[in-house]
Amino acid sequence: MRVLSWVPIVIVTVVHLVALVADAAVVAAWSQVLLMPALAVVLLTLPRHDRGPAWPWAGGALAASWVGDSLPRVVPEDAQFLSMVGGFAVAQVLWIVAFTRVERGRAPMAWTLLLVVVAVALLAVTMPEAGILAPAVLAYGMLLLAVAWFAADHGWVGGLGGALFILSDGLIALGAFRPDLVDWPERDLMVMATYVAAQALFVAVVLFTRSPDHTLLRSPIHLRDAA
Repeated sequence: MRVLSWVPIVIVTVVHLVALVADAAVVAAWSQVLLMPALAVVLLTLPRHDRGPAWPWAGGALAASWVGDSLPRVVPEDAQFLSMVGGFAVAQVLWIVAFTRVERGRAPMAWTLLLVVVAVALLAVTMPEAGILAPAVLAYGMLLLAVAWFAADHGWVGGLGGALFILSDGLIALGAFRPDLVDWPERDLMVMATYVAAQALFVAVVLFTRSPDHTLLRSPIHLRDAA
């Protein structure tokens, strides 16, 4: 049953990515709206007694991400970017809460420094072009860095998820403010592939940490125990 719960997100993701490659705009648009509900099936099929303290926050993060995917399609064009960022900002906050509700280790300092360098570089490139949106870009960049940092406290699964989230959102930011730097045909494909993979890895962290026994799955990244 646990494996079967991943089938919806696999199917919807494949449909969406194929639609992007085939330039099938209508299919791509509607399949994007279905991505987060399909991933939520993984959480919703967990028995109530086996959900763990991070479960409701993770569910809220997926719901907020769905808003970020969907709301820009029904608001005026000049409000689309902020509506997307707003939904995902709420999602980032909820993921941070989820990651701090369960036992965690501590990400290696080198990894933390790398995240900071990448985040600062992205902000340095995009903020000068953001105009009045610069404060929103800065705030969202800090949230993105925080969620990647807290995710990395849960081992290689969370660390990879955080890195992919930074890559996905970084490409979106560059596309919005510095399109000259990411002007290649398959940019949207990479954005969505890394976005879904990041969210799926975050959900995997929730599954791995829903009880003390599962936290042992963090060990491949060689985390140090938290002080």
